[in-house]
Order: sequence, then structure tokens, then C-alpha cells
Amino acid sequence: MNIVLRELKANRKALIIWCISMFLFISMGMIKYSGFSKMGSEVNKMMESLPKVMTSMFGINSIDLTSVGGYYSMFFIYFALIAGIHAIMLGATIISKEERDKTADFLMVKPIKRHKAVTSKLIAALINILILNIVTFIGSVVNVAYYNKGESITGEIFKITCTLLILQIVFLSLGLLFSSLTKTTKKATGLSTGVILAMYMLSLAIPLTDKLEFLGFITPFYYFDAKDIMLGHGIELIYVLISLIIVVFVTSLTYVFFNKKDIHN
Repeated sequence: MNIVLRELKANRKALIIWCISMFLFISMGMIKYSGFSKMGSEVNKMMESLPKVMTSMFGINSIDLTSVGGYYSMFFIYFALIAGIHAIMLGATIISKEERDKTADFLMVKPIKRHKAVTSKLIAALINILILNIVTFIGSVVNVAYYNKGESITGEIFKITCTLLILQIVFLSLGLLFSSLTKTTKKATGLSTGVILAMYMLSLAIPLTDKLEFLGFITPFYYFDAKDIMLGHGIELIYVLISLIIVVFVTSLTYVFFNKKDIHN
């Protein structure tokens, strides 16, 4: 419990910055919606005139940007990217930072086994991403309600943020694995950055051609479609199962590799 509290305190300022940034991002996005809604059907015609590459990548051709639900669902990929970066970076640093900050000896001399230390750090990281997820949900509900003139879509937003939490946990587990595999925080964060950006770019490329659809299982960004959820199609359970398998498998590897890792102070 002491390690959990220590990690929560250490990441407190960073979490506050991430939460404020996410709330402001949602607010600014919905401000732009007010301009779109005033344009009426013209905005949809304008979007249809864009190259098919762009409309396919962002799914603009399948939604009504003048509706608050359609507009909000378009932003899911950005929420996922921001929250995903936070999660994978948190995972990449929460273990390896002990060597970076020269506190490894302090942690290792405590009467606690390595796997318990990892578990405590994992709990603290989960609390962090859950708080960011809750802020995202509250920020979304508040801002959408302000501009929404029709029926409430709070239920759909809740489902979308649930899928966002799943993605956060997947990326957190990947970050933890990279942290246990690499020798320094710099290498762990560098690898994490490269992986998440590659997955994001792949998720944008897949809709461009049916030939790449089989690669959808590689990138978590492709698992859940906010537009489908907003249209009432629900969440595909197969991707929830795949996410669970990835988290369990990758987290297990983290424990194995961290127990064998040489930790230098």
C-alpha cells in the first residue's frame, strides 16, 4: 500500500496536467461543433467533396457532422490517441524510473518481493488511467449536453468511454512490458512512442483498402468504432476478448522479465 500511495503522489502533477488537457481538448472540439451545426447540411456536402482517402480514414462519409452524436464520435480516435499515449508512457516509466531516479536500492531493500512491487505499481497506474477516463467521460457529458438539442446520448458516451478504458489498459500493459525489457527509461519511452504511433497510423490506413483489414487485430485503435456505438450497434465482444488476452499475456510477461532483470542504481 505504501508503494501505491508513493506512486500516486509521484504522478499526481502529471495526472492533473493530462486531465486538464483532455477536458480542454473536448471543450475546444465541441466549440468547433457549434460552427458546424450552424452550417447545416452544407458541412456534410463540404466533407463529401474531400478526397476519399480522408473521408475513409476518419469515417466522415458515414456520419452526420451536424448531429452532436455524429460529430462527437468522430473525435473518439483522438481521445484514444491521447489516452493511449498517457497509458503507455505511464507503463513505460513507472517501473524503469527507479533506475533513472537512483531510487532502485531504496525499493529493493524493502522486505517486499519484486512481483509485489510490480503489482503495487500496476495498481497505482490503473488508478491513474481510471481517473483520466472518468474526467474524459465527465468532460464529454458536460460539453455534449451543452450543445445537444435532441435526446440525451449519455448512455452512448458511457459505452464509448468504456471501450476507451479497455484501450488504456491494453496500452498500459504494453508500456509495462517495454519497461521490463529495456535497460533505461529513455529506451522504454522511445519504444513505446514508436509502437503507439505505428499502431495509430495503421488504424488510419486499414479503412483505405480491404486488403489491409486482416491487420486490424494488430492495432487496438481499430478494435472499437465510436460511430457504430453511437448508431446503436454496440460493442464487438470479440475485440473485448482479444484485449483481455493481450492484457493477461503481456502483463504476465512483464512479471517474468522484471524478476530476471538486472536493476542498477
